[in-house]
Amino acid sequence: MSSKLVLKPLWSNGSCTYAITFKKMSAEDRREVEQLADAAGYVRDDDIWAPPKVAGRVSEFFRTMTNAGFGLEFDDPEDAPFDLQRLHLSADTRGELEWLRDFELYHMSGWTPVQAEGRLDGHHFYFRARGSYWRFELGGNEQHTRSPRWWHEESWPSVTGFEAGHMSDEEAVRCILKAIDLFRNGDNSHFKPEHPEYERTILEGWSAGALSLRIVTIRLGISAKEAVTRMRTWEIELPYTADREIQYVESLPVRRLRCRVGR
Repeated sequence: MSSKLVLKPLWSNGSCTYAITFKKMSAEDRREVEQLADAAGYVRDDDIWAPPKVAGRVSEFFRTMTNAGFGLEFDDPEDAPFDLQRLHLSADTRGELEWLRDFELYHMSGWTPVQAEGRLDGHHFYFRARGSYWRFELGGNEQHTRSPRWWHEESWPSVTGFEAGHMSDEEAVRCILKAIDLFRNGDNSHFKPEHPEYERTILEGWSAGALSLRIVTIRLGISAKEAVTRMRTWEIELPYTADREIQYVESLPVRRLRCRVGR
């Protein structure tokens, strides 16, 4: 299949148009492709096409193109930096985000949960919003095999208990900006082992889902049962995975609970 339609996404505040290139395509084939695009609802302005707003029409056009024997190619390299214009933001929020120093956003997408990842001050960050809470974690890694060293969680206004997972771009970015301000300008001393509230902070991290029980036992040097006992004493809510995690941690050799300090 040599004839191809090449589409390069052009983003502007959350809206996408395509810069079109016809690759090895005859004038007759080009006219046929343009007719298919018109029938699908694309708005064409020379080589800039705006996709149809009706749900499903975009994928329908792609299927029609394939069935007609034309190839499709998307000029959107996977390793290209995340285009912040993909996000629909107010002018003020966009300005804050784009001028943020030592910050890079790799992606932000999804529903239930809304998720984002990137780097802040040289550390990996992960943002997640689902149910009636959102959380920002800093210091883990992209594979989620390293636990964060700092996090912040907040409840999100909710009637049904699921609203956080349907945040808009604007709302999610405002949460991220708030967490960054708290990290950079707030009192984070309780995340340090010498602080008297450090143990409680780590246990609350397990409750929130930022840490696993295994990491809690490593960082605090206590058993799984002792972690549960202290949480009950402080009336910290156990995560719904508590029973399964306790069983897993207790099945590990003791030496494995103390060998990779700092994870």
